[in-house]
Amino acid sequence: MLSATYKLTRIMSKASSDHNISQTFIGKQADDLGQLISVQIKPIYQALGIIVPVKSCSIIHQLQVAEQASVTELAKELKQSHQLVKQKLPRLIKLGLIESRHDTGDKRRIYYRLTSLGEDQAERLNQHSMAQVYASLSAEINADLYQVLTAAINGLKQKDLLSRFQQLQNQQKN
Repeated sequence: MLSATYKLTRIMSKASSDHNISQTFIGKQADDLGQLISVQIKPIYQALGIIVPVKSCSIIHQLQVAEQASVTELAKELKQSHQLVKQKLPRLIKLGLIESRHDTGDKRRIYYRLTSLGEDQAERLNQHSMAQVYASLSAEINADLYQVLTAAINGLKQKDLLSRFQQLQNQQKN
């Protein structure tokens, strides 16, 4: 029969090993967090009558602020790829939240703006901000979640993973 100390040591060793492995897959953890938030926010939005797709809220917010914008302008303001923003717009049009119109000076350029339904939905999003919920979660985990995520993103923009990897390999050689 194994002693309690031995069992605890094995459990702690496995937990430490699992932690080291999970550190390797931090991108997956970030993606899992985003997915979990999306799934858990849907019933809240349904109860509030919000029909905006969770991952398109930033577009609705930006169009409320800017009144109208092209895909390029939205992508720049939201710091998202042109393709990602463009891919979300047809669903927002289909839901009746936004409408498009061609630029009178350049027919290739399309501007998007909120419809009256989109304005109503933007107001609902503003009235029922999740900021306090995220602040509560941040307090619970003893870290400002937004600040930590922003710092990680900015750190990777300053110095990418490849540079960091190469630097560590060079340090290990020396």
